[in-house]
Amino acid sequence: MSEATRATRVDDAVRRLRDLGERVTLARRAVLETLDATPLHLDAEAICVAVGERAPGVHRATIYRSLQSLASLGIVTHTHVPGSSTIYHLAPGASRQAHTHLQCSSCERFFDLPVEDLEPLRATVRRSTGFDIDPGHAALLGTCADCREE
Repeated sequence: MSEATRATRVDDAVRRLRDLGERVTLARRAVLETLDATPLHLDAEAICVAVGERAPGVHRATIYRSLQSLASLGIVTHTHVPGSSTIYHLAPGASRQAHTHLQCSSCERFFDLPVEDLEPLRATVRRSTGFDIDPGHAALLGTCADCREE
């Protein structure tokens, strides 16, 4: 991914913050840049380490508060992972597709799946039970192709 695309995604998130009347602090910007700089699924501890490298002096508690506020504002999303830490990433925006997470129960790797791929299941569940699934909130567990072959 190019630096221009990264800058655009962070700028998009900063613009959304400002549109909400929120401040763009050093800690918030560092969290946004950290999340945008990697394709990995980062938990709060990994974000703290990366932000510490990007913006030394930003206190760990400030990073946790930034994650919490960015998530409550819809700028960052979080996914609960069974038996593990919650993971974070930038919320879908103009340049990022909404996705859900799949996690292999054997090797614990993550896979991203476009939310649209779950629409038939969501529609069936909604029709039969009235329940509306939130596909981005929790990782779906299963077994990846590599582990099935073993």
